Amino acid sequence: MKKRTKYIYPVCFAALVALIAFLAFYKLDVKYVDPWDEARHGVNAYEMANGGSLFQNTYLRQADYYNLKPPLSMWCIMLGMAIFGNGVFALRFYSALCYVVLAISAGLCLRRYGKLESLLAMAFLAVNTTAFQAHMIRAGDADSLFVLLFTLAMFCMMRIPEKKYNLYLCGLFFALAFLTKSYHAGIIAAIGGVYLILTGQIKKLGIRNWLLFLASILVPILLWAVPRAMVDGTTFFQKMWETDVLGRADGTLQNNIAPFTYYLEYFLGASSGKVTAYLCAFVICLLGVFLFSRSFTWKNRESYIGWMLWIFIPLLGFSLIQNKLLWYMYPVLVPLLLAAGVFAARILKSKEILPALRVLFGIAVAAVLVYYGNGVLETIDAQGPNEFQQLVRKVAQEEQYKGCQVFVDYDLMEDGSVNSVWSQQDVFVAQAYGDFECVEDGIMGLMLRSTYAGQEGILFVNEDVCEQYPTFYEGCELLEETEHYRAYVVTY
Repeated sequence: MKKRTKYIYPVCFAALVALIAFLAFYKLDVKYVDPWDEARHGVNAYEMANGGSLFQNTYLRQADYYNLKPPLSMWCIMLGMAIFGNGVFALRFYSALCYVVLAISAGLCLRRYGKLESLLAMAFLAVNTTAFQAHMIRAGDADSLFVLLFTLAMFCMMRIPEKKYNLYLCGLFFALAFLTKSYHAGIIAAIGGVYLILTGQIKKLGIRNWLLFLASILVPILLWAVPRAMVDGTTFFQKMWETDVLGRADGTLQNNIAPFTYYLEYFLGASSGKVTAYLCAFVICLLGVFLFSRSFTWKNRESYIGWMLWIFIPLLGFSLIQNKLLWYMYPVLVPLLLAAGVFAARILKSKEILPALRVLFGIAVAAVLVYYGNGVLETIDAQGPNEFQQLVRKVAQEEQYKGCQVFVDYDLMEDGSVNSVWSQQDVFVAQAYGDFECVEDGIMGLMLRSTYAGQEGILFVNEDVCEQYPTFYEGCELLEETEHYRAYVVTY
């Protein structure tokens, strides 16, 4: 019997990893490319991998001072492209993989609390609904990698009292997090500093410890910063500070100003009036704290302090900043869900609670996991492609036009002019699938050209623009069309 039971945990562990991997990778390339961070990171990575610099990110082959993140996430996208070829799956592959690695790491690290604790913590990670919907697990931007590094830094931080080398690992993960999302990683340093003070560990560190700790941070960062500075001096770093710190802190960068309680209201359902997976996790944590408060001892204070700081310092810090974005809270959702798994397991195993109550609680936890897990799956199934991007991908299959210049006329503006500036999400699709050179021009620019070199290119155009200039298209070959867009071969 013992031989059989010893396989239960590894089998359940593997099943949960498989479930999370399925939710992360299922239909990963179906949804259209998002217009903001995902698209910009994708273009940067594509151009780096195709004739660009490893240390300077570019957009349309010009130095990019809009995306001011260091290039670690772009390097990860490049690796995906090297393995799977250019495309949306390669763009998002590393993000999905990072979440699977996070789940595995969390399960292994929480094994010290108990087997059931480890498994339920992983199960709660599988219902991380908002992170599955946008900007993290299934998106080609930097957040999934950042949250993984953030989580690993926290696990190492809480083990500093056991082994000092965890301090250096924490420093390394902080450095990698900085190379992923720049000054956002500062919150890791804030948590770590307060942790060292409150636990008294700061008094146990000698000069050698501090030197090794600083080396673990500075060496990785300098390996990128020095080559980057050789390209354009301090310009990039200055803009990083002005944009990522000053611009986001006062809300002037983006029109995302919200009140202090915004994150609590959103993730706990107050703003929508709906019960969320995070509200369920929060209630379980409160119940666990109430039931097991007697288990807190001076001996295990480091662990409690670490978990509390991990949740509340980012929550308070980012709530104080006027500029609010949902993904700022993604590092906070991880410890909340993990703590809910640990407390749920403790409640289920507690001999002080009536068996009938434990059974009811177990049914409630299972219902929560099944309900919100199914919600994640339904969200994924509901995602679909974008008509314009589908047209670009279809045209890219024509081998004779690979690498040619492409023009666009999206729609007519109110003043009668035509929008001929490529959106960055469509730039990635054009580059990745057709190796196209996106030209910020359209029908008006082509008509005004005084000389023609006899080159062929592709003009993607909205049907409304076609109706506005019907004579221009009489001599053009219609290559492909969808309900609202057409692709013409043009000579210029």
